Amino acid sequence: MKIVQISDTHLTAAGGPTEDAFRLLSQHLNDDVRPDLVVHSGDIQVLDPDDAADRARSRELLDLIHAPLLVIPGNHDVGMPGMNAWAGISVTDQRIDAHVAAFGPDHWRHDTEEAVLLGINSELLGSGLQLEADQWSWLEQTFGDLPEGRPVLLFLHKPLWSVTDEPGDHQVDIGPVARDRLLSLVERVDLRAVGCGHLHRYRQVQRGRTIEVWAPATAFLAVVDGELPDSRQELGYVEYTVAGDEVSAEFRLVPGMPQLTVDDIPEIAAAIQTMTAAV
Repeated sequence: MKIVQISDTHLTAAGGPTEDAFRLLSQHLNDDVRPDLVVHSGDIQVLDPDDAADRARSRELLDLIHAPLLVIPGNHDVGMPGMNAWAGISVTDQRIDAHVAAFGPDHWRHDTEEAVLLGINSELLGSGLQLEADQWSWLEQTFGDLPEGRPVLLFLHKPLWSVTDEPGDHQVDIGPVARDRLLSLVERVDLRAVGCGHLHRYRQVQRGRTIEVWAPATAFLAVVDGELPDSRQELGYVEYTVAGDEVSAEFRLVPGMPQLTVDDIPEIAAAIQTMTAAV
């Protein structure tokens, strides 16, 4: 079984380089890779989760991918938890409802003959919303009801394990409280891979029988507070192979995709200006 994880596409109704990159990615997946399944691990739209035009355009562009597609939200899709949310955009019921209406459930279980895939909304963790409690209840039930003998792959936007020793301005992983609770649940199953996005770079770390995978962005390279050792700062995607009880992952480049920084994308500056003017 071949599974592709894409992340941090940052698509906007204004078009521009992030859309160009996504079109290259879609064509490459459709014509060359032909995966059995694609998972988008969040930050689908450019910056502002309240921009309905960005959300609608992102939905249209995702339909370019021919393979079955599963989506989980990132902080730029639904807001983020914590006191220091980026640009003050906190996760809310209304933002999650808008995301779900466009892209489907914000957490899900997908069973195949080869593996079980789980996707969760990392932006709920630590939010205190009732939707967070509902997701924890779903997780408790789901982890208690998984079939034996099939590897489990878990996807979320923010990393499960701690990213840096020193806290940054904004939350870059799910935090210690949610991490400990989630790890206590995954001990019950044959967890073979955890795939996240958010950091705009690729890394793979072996944690027991589980591989932790950071998926690169397709939109632009980004600077993250703190040192991120052993990570690859290039745009691309991740290709997972499930063969029996073995799960592996590899970084892949998209032919012809330029390695852009945020300074190469004027639509980012325009989106920030629009958000600032609305405050």
